[in-house]
Amino acid sequence: MNINQKKAAGILLCIIGFWFYCQSSLNTGYQYATRNDFAHLYLAGYLAERGGDFFDANLLLRTRHHLQIQTGLNPYVYPPFFAILLIPLSKFSYDMAWTLFTLLSHAAYFASLALLVRMIRRDEDESIFWWGILMALSACFYPITKTYSAGQMNTFMLLVITGSAYLLSKKRDMEAGALIGLGAAIKIAPAFLLIYCLWKRKWLAAASGLVIILISMIISFSMLGVDIYGGFLNMAKDMGYGSSTWAEYNQTYHIDPYNQAPSAMWYRLCASTETAQFGVIQGIMNAPVAAKVLSYLTAMVILALLLRSTRRSSESFTINEYAFWTLGMLLLPSLLWDHYLVQAMLAVAIALQVALSGNSKYAFLLGIAIATMAMPFVHYHPLYRSGIMTLVMSLKLFALLILIGYLWINRNVKCKESSDYPTDSEEYGFS
Repeated sequence: MNINQKKAAGILLCIIGFWFYCQSSLNTGYQYATRNDFAHLYLAGYLAERGGDFFDANLLLRTRHHLQIQTGLNPYVYPPFFAILLIPLSKFSYDMAWTLFTLLSHAAYFASLALLVRMIRRDEDESIFWWGILMALSACFYPITKTYSAGQMNTFMLLVITGSAYLLSKKRDMEAGALIGLGAAIKIAPAFLLIYCLWKRKWLAAASGLVIILISMIISFSMLGVDIYGGFLNMAKDMGYGSSTWAEYNQTYHIDPYNQAPSAMWYRLCASTETAQFGVIQGIMNAPVAAKVLSYLTAMVILALLLRSTRRSSESFTINEYAFWTLGMLLLPSLLWDHYLVQAMLAVAIALQVALSGNSKYAFLLGIAIATMAMPFVHYHPLYRSGIMTLVMSLKLFALLILIGYLWINRNVKCKESSDYPTDSEEYGFS
């Protein structure tokens, strides 16, 4: 395909993709939104300004009733600092705040796409070609619609992931670490990427990230007081690894059908459990200890594989390595909602670049992985609630593992890269 053909294809895909993106994410994702996750964000900002404990389930419920918010409610599970950032949003009416948050979420997503295009575009490619590919994917990627519908933070976390990757590729380690630190001050998971910085001996990145986290804690202490961290620790206990629950609200998350974490798979398979919304889920045996052991063992294996396969030179940076670490960030916790897969877009974009290079193997695996991640799926169907069929609830997890497998198989594929994306090695993937 010559450059003019790529340009024409890119323009067509952009138009078609953006049209369907508007239909799915702006129309369905907004007009028929559940707003379950946005509700606790709004309430946290509201209570933070008034000195309330936004980790208290009963207080959240009473405040929701007082403000006449009709949507569902989940627990607030973010650091206290994020609640401070939410105060300006809570000054608007609930509906206006929802509109502003949704617009910011869309802006974060398109900023992420712009960074992805800049990183994966090769010198002989028109940017519009990659915009077209990513817009076509965005148009049918159901986790994006789910993110907008629930009012989740996934597009903002994707911006942290893509922004830090771009900055690291430009050798701007301090800024990259600060961005990761800000992400961790908002939602704990990005702190995992600081382990990558430490392992790679990128001391400046790791230090700047830790400084930002420390500053966020100091601000939280000064504005909210010390007692708020008692609520934070109680929440962390409820959301402990392999036992994530909001006891006061009778919600259980570590075995929820929508939870795609490896630990959720083990608990559904190896323990007799019950959820408030979906009833009993009975796997092949009732051995919760085995489920816990397998969960911790899986987490340790993931971390060990990441450390083993990542080069330790502080001078080298390959986006393949970083993409694997971002996938590890998703796989390690005991919660991996299906809409979290928006955060896998960096790895998906890299995989698409590899596939379109013409040098990859088993491209059909990538097609299966993306199609499975993208489609809506009824995880809670009665057919999947007992025996070996409980594994089907983890369908999106298997898609993520196939994506990892495809990237690993093609880890040494050479791609002619853009001059905007420097590397210190001819090798594209792992050492």
